[in-house]
Amino acid sequence: MLTSPALLNNATDQVTGANSLSQLGEDYTNFLNLLTAQVSNQDPLEPVDASQFVTQLAQLSQVEQTVRTNTQLETLTAQISGLLNVGGTDLLGRSVSVNSDKLMLENGTASTAYELSSVAQDVTARVIDPLGRVVRTIHGLSGQSGIETPLTWDGTDDFGNPMLAGEYQILITATDDNGDAIPVNTYRDASVQEVRFKEGQLLFELTGGETVSSISVKSAS
Repeated sequence: MLTSPALLNNATDQVTGANSLSQLGEDYTNFLNLLTAQVSNQDPLEPVDASQFVTQLAQLSQVEQTVRTNTQLETLTAQISGLLNVGGTDLLGRSVSVNSDKLMLENGTASTAYELSSVAQDVTARVIDPLGRVVRTIHGLSGQSGIETPLTWDGTDDFGNPMLAGEYQILITATDDNGDAIPVNTYRDASVQEVRFKEGQLLFELTGGETVSSISVKSAS
C-alpha cells in the first residue's frame, strides 16, 4: 500500500504560510495607522524620530520576504515529496538488498551477506535471539574485502538444537593482523511491502516488519 502522510502535512504548512502572510498584511496596516496617528498628533517642537519608523518598516519587509520564501520552500517540498513517493512505487513487491543486521529464520534457514572495508585476519559472526542472547557463533569466515560475501545460517544453536522461526540479529566482527577492528556492513534480501515519505526521507517497509530508508537499498531485482 502506498501512503503519503507528508503530503497532508505539507498542505497544512502551506495554509499556515498563507495565514502568516495574511497576518503580516494586517500588521502592515496597523503599523501605517499607528504611524499616521503619531505623525498627526506629534509635538512640532519634539517631532517623532523618523529613523525608528524606517527601521521598523525595514524589519517588517524582511519578515515578509522570509515568510514568502518559507511558503515557496513548503510548496517545493510538497512537490518533491509527491515525486519521490510516486517514484518509490517502482520497488513495491520487488526484492531489494538493504543494509541491515536483521536475520529472518524461515524453513530452518536464514541468509545474509557482509562486506569488509579492508582485508581481515579474523571474521566471526554471532546470531542473537530476540532476548539478546547469542545462540550461535560462527568462526573462520572469509576475510576478503571489497566484495559482498554470502553467509547462511542453518537455524541451529551452538549445540545443534533447531531454533524457532522468526527475527534474529546478526553481528559480524572483523579484525586485521594487528587485532584492530575493521568496519563491516551487513545486508539482507527482503521484499518491499509499503512505501512512505516522512520527514524528508523515502522509507520502505520490508518483509519482517523492518522499515529502512531508501539510502539503505543497495540493489533491487
